[in-house]
Amino acid sequence: MKKFILTIAIILTTALCAACADKNQNVLGSGEVYFPVYKITAPAEGKVLGLILEVGDRIGKEQPLFAVDDQQLAGELKNTSADVARAEAMLKAMQGGGSQTNNAASIAAAQQRYNEAAAQETKMAALYKQGAIARRMYEQAATAKAGAAAALSAAQNAGQHTQSSPEEIAQKEKLLAALKQKYNALMQKQLALETESPCTGTVTEKFLNTGDIAAAGQQVLTIRALENCSAVIKISAQAAQGLKVGQQLTASSGSLNKSFNAAVSKIEGENVTVNIDNTSLDLRDGMQVTLSLPQ
Repeated sequence: MKKFILTIAIILTTALCAACADKNQNVLGSGEVYFPVYKITAPAEGKVLGLILEVGDRIGKEQPLFAVDDQQLAGELKNTSADVARAEAMLKAMQGGGSQTNNAASIAAAQQRYNEAAAQETKMAALYKQGAIARRMYEQAATAKAGAAAALSAAQNAGQHTQSSPEEIAQKEKLLAALKQKYNALMQKQLALETESPCTGTVTEKFLNTGDIAAAGQQVLTIRALENCSAVIKISAQAAQGLKVGQQLTASSGSLNKSFNAAVSKIEGENVTVNIDNTSLDLRDGMQVTLSLPQ
């Protein structure tokens, strides 16, 4: 019996040692946790709008932070939107031959679209004033209202048109395409003036307020990440060559007795930077984590 028990003990010990060896083979190294700090700068020179955050406030990833005002661009965008709406209404009238029946239906539809756009613009204006939406969302609603007004006006005057030739219709279609292209280009410029949070985090510094004039590239806020953190491990050059950016890893904290999802974000020689998912908010600055390949 003693011999049997001894044999079982040896087998279990051997199996345990083999499991430990396999586990150790997957371990890459250990490092200290640190939380990224993002410096938020003004995308262009201009007046800061919509910045209602204060130091200590929490912000979600991709939530609006502020915008830089460009009144000339905003005015040009609204005018171009109105031009597009007028061109669309005129083209529809030309294609319909300007019949009285079609014109009445077009006016009714255009009136309904204007009423809806006006109501949406009022709603967005209130939300933007509260800091609940990005400035571009309000601007888009205001632009849509201006376009709907232009379309309504064009529909009301469409009855004056007679049958248009194919050449005239083709020319109007070409004009409409050019106006839409211009509108899209202006919209991209406006989007570039909007700033969103790169992470879920807290505001640690604030250098400007709403209404202040910012220079291009001037720092406006500092945000410290909460739900994602990083660690740097040093491994052999040979081991580093076996990794790639984006590769999934496991980060384990002995003090918490817990594991976290991680991914390689940078490889510089023997130094590997890893991003760690801290959605649970358990990890803290300076904690030691062990990084390993998934089992």
